[in-house]
Formats: sequence, structure tokens, C-alpha cells
Amino acid sequence: MEPSSTSKVAVTYWDPAALFPLIAPDLRTRLPLRNLHWKSPARPVRSITSLHVDLLPYSPSPTNLTSPAFQTSAELTRVKSTDSTRSNEGPSNIARSASRSRAGPRKERRHQIPGLRNTPYLKVYILRCDDNESYKNTQRKLLREWVSTHATVDGADNHDAHEWLILHVVLPGTPAAQQPRSSSSASNVTGTSRWMKGSQTLLDKIRSDFNGSNAKIDRVAQIRIAPSHPDLQTLSPPVASTAATTTPETPAEVDTAWLDLVAKLKTQILASFDARVTQYEEDVRERDSQRSLPGWNFCTFFVLKEGLARAFESVGLVEDALVLYDELGFGLEAIVREQEKGEVIGGSFIGWTKEGLYWIEEARKCLKARKTGEGEAVDEIEEGHPIASDKKPYRELILSNEISVFDFRCYLFARQATLLLRLGKRNGDSSQESASEEGDDLTRLAEICRRGVDFITTVARVLRADLTAPHQDSLQGSEKKHKDEITSSEELSAIIDNLIASWTYAVCSQLLQQTTSSAIPEGLEEGSDKGLLPQRSSSLSLKTPAFAQAMKGGITGLEEVVAARAELIVLARTVLEGIGARRGWVGREGWFNVGDGSGEMEEVNLDGDDDATKNEGKPAAWVPEGVRNKDLKAAAEDDGGFYSRFAELSEKAMRYYGLAKRYKSAERVESDLAALKFHLKEYETAAVHLKRMTDFYEEQGWGLIETTLLGMYAKCLKEMQKPEEHTNVLLKLLKKSAAAERARVGRLAGKDVETPPTQSPLGRLNTSHVDVRGYVSEVMALSTDIPREIVNPIMHFWSDVSVDPYPRHSVDQDGFEVGVRMRYLLTDPLTIDKITVRVVSAPPLQGRELTLESSGPIEMRRGIVKSTVSTNQTIPGRYIVEQLTITAGKLKFVHEFMARTMPDTPLGLVSSAGTAIAAAKKTKLSFFPAPRGLTGKLEMPKDIHLEKMRMVEIKVSSGKNTIEKGELRIRSATAGLRLITGSLEVVSGTDVVVVNPEKPGTLCLKEFPAESEIRVRLPYNSDNELTELMVRLEVDYTTEKGGFLFIETLNVLVALPLAVNVQDIFKEKALYSKFQVSTAAAEVPLRVFTVGLHESKTFYAEGGVGTEGSMTVFAKQPANFTYKIMRKMDVTSPPESLALVIEYTNMDEELRETVSSVFERDLKDAGFERYVHWLLPGLFMRFRHRSPTELETAALLEEVDIGTYEEYGWEDALEAIDQRSGERAKVESWLKEFFTKHATIPLNQKDILTSITRSIFIPVEVPALQVMHTVELNLLCDSISRQLSSPYAPPMVTVGVSLQAELIIRHSRHWDTTADAEALAKPMEFFYEVQNNPDTWLISGRKRAHFAGVDGSVETFALVLVPTRPGQLSLPNVEIKCTDGADNVSCETEYKANADVVLVLPDVRSTTVRIDSLFGGEQIAA
Repeated sequence: MEPSSTSKVAVTYWDPAALFPLIAPDLRTRLPLRNLHWKSPARPVRSITSLHVDLLPYSPSPTNLTSPAFQTSAELTRVKSTDSTRSNEGPSNIARSASRSRAGPRKERRHQIPGLRNTPYLKVYILRCDDNESYKNTQRKLLREWVSTHATVDGADNHDAHEWLILHVVLPGTPAAQQPRSSSSASNVTGTSRWMKGSQTLLDKIRSDFNGSNAKIDRVAQIRIAPSHPDLQTLSPPVASTAATTTPETPAEVDTAWLDLVAKLKTQILASFDARVTQYEEDVRERDSQRSLPGWNFCTFFVLKEGLARAFESVGLVEDALVLYDELGFGLEAIVREQEKGEVIGGSFIGWTKEGLYWIEEARKCLKARKTGEGEAVDEIEEGHPIASDKKPYRELILSNEISVFDFRCYLFARQATLLLRLGKRNGDSSQESASEEGDDLTRLAEICRRGVDFITTVARVLRADLTAPHQDSLQGSEKKHKDEITSSEELSAIIDNLIASWTYAVCSQLLQQTTSSAIPEGLEEGSDKGLLPQRSSSLSLKTPAFAQAMKGGITGLEEVVAARAELIVLARTVLEGIGARRGWVGREGWFNVGDGSGEMEEVNLDGDDDATKNEGKPAAWVPEGVRNKDLKAAAEDDGGFYSRFAELSEKAMRYYGLAKRYKSAERVESDLAALKFHLKEYETAAVHLKRMTDFYEEQGWGLIETTLLGMYAKCLKEMQKPEEHTNVLLKLLKKSAAAERARVGRLAGKDVETPPTQSPLGRLNTSHVDVRGYVSEVMALSTDIPREIVNPIMHFWSDVSVDPYPRHSVDQDGFEVGVRMRYLLTDPLTIDKITVRVVSAPPLQGRELTLESSGPIEMRRGIVKSTVSTNQTIPGRYIVEQLTITAGKLKFVHEFMARTMPDTPLGLVSSAGTAIAAAKKTKLSFFPAPRGLTGKLEMPKDIHLEKMRMVEIKVSSGKNTIEKGELRIRSATAGLRLITGSLEVVSGTDVVVVNPEKPGTLCLKEFPAESEIRVRLPYNSDNELTELMVRLEVDYTTEKGGFLFIETLNVLVALPLAVNVQDIFKEKALYSKFQVSTAAAEVPLRVFTVGLHESKTFYAEGGVGTEGSMTVFAKQPANFTYKIMRKMDVTSPPESLALVIEYTNMDEELRETVSSVFERDLKDAGFERYVHWLLPGLFMRFRHRSPTELETAALLEEVDIGTYEEYGWEDALEAIDQRSGERAKVESWLKEFFTKHATIPLNQKDILTSITRSIFIPVEVPALQVMHTVELNLLCDSISRQLSSPYAPPMVTVGVSLQAELIIRHSRHWDTTADAEALAKPMEFFYEVQNNPDTWLISGRKRAHFAGVDGSVETFALVLVPTRPGQLSLPNVEIKCTDGADNVSCETEYKANADVVLVLPDVRSTTVRIDSLFGGEQIAA
């Protein structure tokens, strides 16, 4: 690759008057040209950011030949042996006087291949013309000769197309300086100028003479020199100091002039470039179309197309040039492939590289000198870069068809890399006058590295072929002559390997050095003088990962470039590792050696003298000849340097990979570094690497490497005396052994027969490699020194773990037993302490948990192991096996049964609910109490007193357990429920239950005999009205068999099934109360047996007909009961309420109890008594959801239809019964038979009714009444009206007849139980009001009056009533109110005339007629 390559075009200038030094400083400040835009018909617009111009003088300046800024060179240059060396052709002289010969200068010889020419894009003539006369007499003629001789392109060949420009330099004090730039600007000159308006300026004349008819192209520019320029005195002839004063130009005019010149330079250069590109493209298309013709040569085509690429490169279109080189690369590949097939297309290449023969001969000489001891021949060390376009005369070799494929590929890659470096190294171009502020393009640098890796791996094979072919030919030809000097084939092969390794290593080093960038974080990049390898000051940190690096934010392409550089480093490391393998410093299988299956861990032997190597013979002797790279040769001299360099390369590759976030690649490199550290006995550092590597290869499934690393890791931990970590590593090795056994068992069972080796737990590792004999005992011994437990999955060492889904009741005690089955996979036996199974409640219930344990130690041997776990806890319900745990000392092995089998969704939800349910069903268990076991039940009490706190009763039956002692705990299981445990009452079993006042809700049990029960009554209250109440009952008891625990959540319906409404009617001496009994909720019929109203100390009651006897109450047919309540006059104590007592049964409860008694009886008779507590809840659940119609039908018919077997859904309940012994089928058959046999079951069974009949005591308060008024309204009718009426008929009167009436009011305080005698004698003020409708009655007399009443007083008032319409009219109503504190006095009125009516008839004995006058006169009545 070229050290520097920039966008540069040649511009040749003719300067006969030596004016260039005057304009050079200003022109230099405006170079390079910027922001050029090339428009081509076949391409989109290309923008050239910066274009350097190489200004070359055609003729030497007469007075400034040694200017340090610009040296003299030739106009035309031709590429010779190298790109960087140019040949100077002698300059042609241009006559400086009028006597100059008309014969033009000598034409320079042009190369026959256009791609090899390097000609200027623009020719500039720097003109000094001080006045019009000089121009007319001499300068115009010289200009025309220059144009015709140098500026005109011969013929239609545009390979060397160029443009020309005349630059007129105006000196101060000359007549030309007094002229304006053009005649159009003559009006702008000062008044002192002698220039006449309308005259043609010198600049206009030059443009008129040389621009020609094409006005679009302006080939003339003018620059005016300021009078203060210091180099004016060096001119010949010099400018006189006494010259006429020149009017100075303004800065704007000066800038405009220079901008005009720069614009013309851009336009002319782009025009030349466009013409050349067009010509080259036409030639390339023509040559490409001739590809199939005989004689077509790829080398010639390459040089021609490369000329187009270099044209693009010269103007800064590097990407276009790179595309052309890529196309040439593809073409070369195609030609080589065709030639390998035997087809001669596009010419031929030489079969080997001359330098390769030289390398081999030099190495053979060194080898011979080393063998014979004659001479001191030493291999030559190459210092330069192996890949560079100027390393050889590649283009001449290509043109002469004397280049090998190896050289051709090297040259092509060098050119591609050069262009990519130009694109990538924005700040690294030393030829630029000012560095760009932009950073390097890391993406381009990454592309160089990626292409470099492909180039190295491909061309290394080509180099091997180049070195081998001529070597074999020369070897065969020299056998007869110098047989004693022949090098052995093994030695020659080693030399070739060394040469290829040196070249590969050198190319990697070169690419790494040339793609360095300041954008790569510090610590990763070193200076170019340090070569490939970094200089380390310390080893790796034990806490920080070797490849962890801080990422610089916002750097585009950083990850790509560091990843690509890491690939180059790994490639160089591979070369170094190959050298180490030939030296015997690396094992035959790389850095890892696998044991022979003896069961003992072995160190990775890196000395090359292990048993396997000895069996195969000693390795070939090391041949150092052929190693031509300095760093590689130093590493091959001793193992210390080799290990150091290998570690340095590995660390740098790890850090690069870490920065690129390619952690898997980093870990692969780290595994080699870990093996190296292990060999060097740096155990702490090796352990840090090995810990991470074992996890990585376990995830990748590389069993062979993982097992080897585990053995090394275990040795490190053992040397470091870390028992806990050592134990974990040994367990991993045991896991590998178990995995191999699992795979073997699977193959024997016909499973996973076709499983690919890479998918098995050990990858390609043979099971014979995993020998762990003695590891089990070692792990157990190490675990004693570990302060905490070590937890591992069971499936690492066992398989086929299952729990019997059908628990069994213990034979002579409460509790359950569950079978456990598993396969032990290890070779050595293992004695475990216990097996623990944890089950949790199945949905929808939550919070329940049960633990089952084995009874003692169990010895595990390879194969199937069966055991039993049991529990003394009885917690009925459905459970799912959650976890199985095996404990052996401080080792714990856990298996989770409820682990999700499907991956989670992005939201964290289980992706397949069906899969989770199916997995749960496999481990579902159902626990229910045994018939002999302790049970609990929650019931409503037989007597319910509404005036007291609500209560429930808890019944506990001991079953067949003789309980020595125990503790009973009661907890609320309903939200808002508060149990008043301090008021707990023992109903039965007072000799067994001891109330502990210090622990509310806790009862102590003592000597609780078998087949007995206790009953406790527990008050409660709640924040809201409860329909159902749940209580958690916990009984912790001890028998002769040990300690047991019973936990169950009991529930009972506490909502009252009946509702009672009362209606009171007060009389003067008695109170009549009507009680209506109806169903409450759910329209459940009631069976009411007796109803009674119990008297109190203050009142007694009398019942009428129908208050006793059994009756059924329906939702739409309530029962009514009426009682007469009277006050006891001889009692002066405060009033007490009466009690309404109702004996009843709930029809729903009667149905459940009746059917369950029949069901339980038949179940016992059939021999399935052990399933009573499991099947009865399912039966109760169905009866709790019977419809009101079914309940009413059962109440009317006195029998219940229990339905069919299918309606109850027994499938779920039958799943808990073992089907393996046929028990499930028997129970199912019995259930079907039961529903067929008992389709209807009679109700109203005396024993059932007796057990469920309850009495509810409802307090009945007599309303407090202070005053009672009895009001009578008597009509004082005449004898005629009385006689006209029958004895029971109402009085008859005619309309309009006045009736005398008498209003009688009796005042009584009989119902005032709180007043004393003094209060009774005190009068109270009242008023009455007769309320009438004027359309019915007219009232005369005291319609409203006040009166004062005392107990027993009677008031009489006279009234006159006049009926106003016929019909049966009710008497007017009378209302009495208290005037003194009406709000505080309770008053009732008994109006006896409330139901009296009067028959009013029309009077037919007289008629009134009214006649109105027709003419509006007076009315006439008759």
C-alpha cells in the first residue's frame, strides 16, 4: 500500500517572464480546489470535496530556478518500474524574443498503453503583456504558437485530454494597469485615467483572439499585482519605481479576480477529466466486448481499466475507483478459475514467484550451514511491509505478462487497501496542508480488516502452491547431481510452512498498524513503533473480565472496526500457535488434552511428551529456517517468549471482542488463555477464566471442551483450597457423567436414537471420557467444610422423577403416604438423609402448603429407586406437587414440578395455558380425612336468639384417635369477620377442653377419648351482612403414635332462612299483633312446626286458632299468626319484651341431610367408607345449587328427585381414586347404581327432622304509648229513620235533612307503663278536628275544639250533620292531637265510627222547577 495517496492532478504552466513567484503565494492559499461537482450523462452527480493541484513548470524560470517552493520537473511523466519513481524528460525551451524559431518544441514520446501515462489536465500560459503594442507585435504571435503547439489535442484521442488557459498577469505601473478589466467597466475608472470610453481593453483583445466562436468557454483570466509586492524588483525587465501611479483595486475586486481564476481552473480540469473518462470507458467497453476473441489479454485489459480507476482516484472519486478495482478483482478470480480448469483465456501467468525461490534457497543455505557448521548463514529478516503497490514493478510485470497469481493478488489488494485507507484515514493524510477536523471513518477501516482476513486466508494457499511447485521441480532435477546436499522433504515442508507463517503474520501486523485510529479507546491501541503486540505491565485482574471495555458513545463503526481487528489478531495468533505446535509447546489437540478415562484429572500437558505423543513417535525436529518475520522469530526462540506473546495477543483479542460485544468470540479466545495460565501454574488467574469459560461452553453444548475445562478448574480450586467452589465443579463433572448415563438409558429405551451429537448434553464427547469414580465420596467429604448448603437440580443426577398421584391413608394413625420413584444415574452409591416433597393447593385456592418427608436415610444405587414420603398433617383439599428435595449432608438437590415448560411472552405472560395445566395434572394430589381420623364441622346452633350476639358452633370428633393432649386454634377465614374468642363457650366436652384466657381463640385438649366429640359455641360479629361464614380450624394433637396436625377451613350458611313482619292494633285494654312468617332469600321453603309468643313480667298474650301445628311456608304463601297482648295491671316494674319462638327446618338443609344420610349409609355398606369425606362434598355442592322450583316440588310432594349420575360431574372426583387396582371403576359403578336405585328419596323423616330442627327466639317489644283516646260519633236520628231501617242496616235519611250527632272522647293512659300516679292525675291539653268533605257532609257545631284530659275522663260534644248527596256515606273522620309538646307525646286514637255508614236517599216528595224568560226577563219559579 502506498504511504500517502491524495486527490492530485497535474497542471503544467509556461512562465517565460518568471511571473509565477508573484502569484504563487496567493494561489497557494486557494488550493486545494474545493467543492467540485462533476456531471456525467451515465452517472449521478459526483461531488469532489477537495482536489489537490500539482503545479509543474514547463520551462525553468530565468531568474528563480532554485525556488524552494516549486521545483522544476517535466510536463509529461511516464510510470517506470514503480509508481513512486518518475523519469524526468528534458524540458523544452520557448523562445523569449521575436526572433524565436517557428519550429515547435520536441514532442514527447507517449506510452502505447494509455493506462500507464500521467499527463497534465490543464496547461496554463502565464502572460506578461504591459501594453497593447507589445501584445500586437510579439505576445499574440507567441500565444498562437503555444496554443497550436502545446494546447491543441492531436486527433480524436482523449486519453490525454487536457484544457488550456491564458493567465494575464498585470504589473503595477504599466499601461495595462491603467486599463479597466473590460471596456464595459470603463465608466468605473477614475477621472485621471486617460482611457477612453468605448476603446477595447487588452483583456478584451486577448479574449477576442483566443476564446474563439464558443463564448461558453472563457480561457482567459487576469490577475493584477499590487504595487507593494516585494518580488517586483526581481523581474526582467524590472518594473520601474518611477512608473505611473496605478490605481489600486479594492479588496472585493481582488477577491473577484481570484475567484474567477479558481472557477476557471475547476471548469477546465473537470472538462479534461470528463473527456478522459469518456474515452477510457469506451476503450474498456471495446476491450471487454473482445473477451471471447483469440489473443485477448487480461493483463492489458487490467492496465487499461486501472487507468480509468486511477483517473477517478486522481480527482478524489475514490469510491468509484474502488468499484473498478473490485470489478478487476472479480475478473481476475474468473480468469484464474478458468485457467485451473485447463482453459487458456486472457493470457497466462507464471507458475511461481521469483522471490519465493529466493526465500527457499536462502533457507536451504542456512539449514545446510546449521547442519554442517560451515559458515554463519542467517535468515534474512524482512523489515518493510509485505503488501505495497510500490514493492515491485507490478504494472510492468502485468504489462509484460510476467507476473504470478500471488503477485497479482497482492498488487490488487494493495490498491484496494490504499483506496480504503484514503476513505477511512481522514486525519492521517500527511500530504494535506491542514488536517481535517473530521474523525476517521471506522467503517472503512473495518472493511480493510475484513478484506484483509479474506485476502490472507485465500492468498496463503496461493503462496503455498507458488512455493511448492518450483521447489518440487528443482528437487527432482537436482537429485542426480547433488544427492548429498538434498534437503529432506520434511525439512522443506517445514521451511515452506515457516515462510507462509512469516508472510501471514507480517500482513496481519501491517494491516493492524495501518488501521489504527485515535477513536479506539485508550488501552487498546499502541503506537505504530511497537508493532503488533502490546506491552503489558501487569497480569489480568481477578475481578474484572479480561475483555471488558468501556464503550465510547456515539462513535459510528467502532464495534465493527474492533471486531475486524480482533479477527486479524486471532489470525496472527493462529500462526503463532502453529509455530508453537511445531516447537512442541502446544499439544496435538491444541491447548486441551482429554484424559484416557481412568477417572483421574490430568493437567493439560503442553510439553508435547505425553503418552499419546510417545505412542505415535517423537515429533519432527524443529526447523527454524524460513522464519523471516522479526516478531515471529523472537517468539519461536524460547517458550517463555512464545507464551508471553500468545497471552498478549489473546488479551488484546479478548478486549477487542468485548468492545464489539461479541462475547462468545471473546470467551473462545479466553478459553485458550485459561489453558495457558493453567499450564503456567497461575491458578488464581486461570480459575477466573475457567469459571466463565465452563459456563459459556455449557451453554454452547461443547461437552468435550467443557469437561476438559472443568477438570482443569477443579485442579485450580483444589490448589487454591476453596472447598465450596471445588465441590460445585465436581458436581458439574458428576452431572456430565449422569448425562452420559441418561443418554445411554435413552438409547436402550429407544429414545433419542437419532439425536445429533451436537444436540446431546455432552456435544461430541464420548461417555468414556467422563469417569467420576470416587467423586461422590470426595464431594461428601468436601461438603462437611462448607458453611452453607449447596443446591443443585435433581435432574442433573437423577431422571424419571415422579410422585404417585394417589395418596394413601396411614394404617393406624392419621396422615398420608405418597410413593416416590426416580432413577439414580451415578456410578458410586450415595446415602441421602431424606426425601422431601412439597405440595401446594391447586387453583383457585391459595396459601395452603403441605410437606411430606421420608422416614430415614436411603441408599441410592444406580437404577430405579423407590421410596415413600409421609406426613402427619391432615389438610384436606386438592394439591399440586411443587417441589421434590433430596438432602445429603449439606448438599440439597431440588426438582421443581411446576416450572413453566413454555417460554414467556414479551409481557411476561405464560404463552400456553394449556401446556401449564397439562403439566400440573400429572402431579395433582387429593387429600381427604380418613374415616378413622379427626374431623371438624361448623354448624349453626339449635337455638338462635336474635337479642343476643350471633353464634356458630364448632364440632370436633376424635375418630379412632385417643388424644393425650392437644391444642385447638380457631381463626377467621372470612373478610370482615371478627370472632369473639373471649366469650367462647364449651357446649359439650367440658372435661376435655380447657380454655386458655391468655391466648384468645386457643383451647387446650386433654385426655380426649376415641369416638367422642366436643362442641364449642363461638360468638361473632362482622362489618357487613354475611351469607356464609368460614373459620379456619387448627388442631395440634398428640397420640401414642406421635404428633399430628389437622387444618381445615370450615364453612356454614349463616343467613336466616325466614323473615318475620309484625302489625300492631291498639285497643283501650288490649293490643292485637299480627306476625307474618315468610321465606328470606333464595325462595327456599320452610317447614314451621310451632309458633308461640311467650309472656313477660309486664305483658301476657293469648293466641288464636292456627298458632300451633306443622305447616310449610313457601315464597308466595307466607304464614300469619295473630296474638292478643294485654298488660298485667299488678306489675309496676319496667316493661319487658315478649319472645316469639318459631321452630322450623330449612327445606334445603333437609334435602341435603336426607340424601347424604342415605348416600353415606349405602357407601359404607358397599365397602367404600374410606371415600366418604371425599365424595360427600361433591354431593353437597350439587344440592347447594338446586333451583327454587325443585325445592318447592320436593316440599309439596314430600320426596326429592336426586337426578342422574351425569348431572353431578363425578369425573373430577374420581380422578383422585387409584385406577391401577380397579378401585376407580368399582366406585364409578357403585355411584351409577346408587342414582338408579335412589331416583327419589322420601322426606319428612323424623330422625332427620329432629337433628336439623332449630328454634329462633325473636324479641317482641310492645310499643311505648302514653295516651289512648277512644272516640265515638253517635247519630241522634228520629224514630221514623230508625223504623225505616232494619236492626243491622244503617240509618236512612234524606238529602238535606239535618242530623243531630254526639261526639264522645274517652281519655286513657292504660298503656303508659312509665307514668306514676301524679303524672296520671295531671291533665294534658289536646284538640280534636272533625275532617269532612263538603261534597258529602256539612257540619254545624264545634268542628274543632280543645279539651283537657286526665286518665279515665270523658268529653262529649254536640254536632249537626247534613248530608249533601245521596248514597251510603261514611261518617266524617276525627283526628286528635296534643297541643303540649306534640313531638314528645305518643298518642293513638281508636275511632269506633270508622266503619259506620249512613244511607242517604233523595227527597221525592217535592220538586223545584226553574224557568228562565225567553227575552231575558225575570225568572219565574213554581
